[in-house]
Amino acid sequence: MDGSLIKQLPAEQAAAEKRERFAVRASSILAFIECDEGQRPKLRDAIVEAMLWAQTQPK
Repeated sequence: MDGSLIKQLPAEQAAAEKRERFAVRASSILAFIECDEGQRPKLRDAIVEAMLWAQTQPK
């Protein structure tokens, strides 16, 4: 492994952990929403993507 790959791993791991935390939050939000169980995975993914997008916006 070269040094650049080693440096990327923590960043990729941090991004994966952030996505997982957002997925947990999205699941909590969905717990309050009455919807078809089949729609929940799509809604959860949409919520996570919206949270990630919001973080990239200027404040």
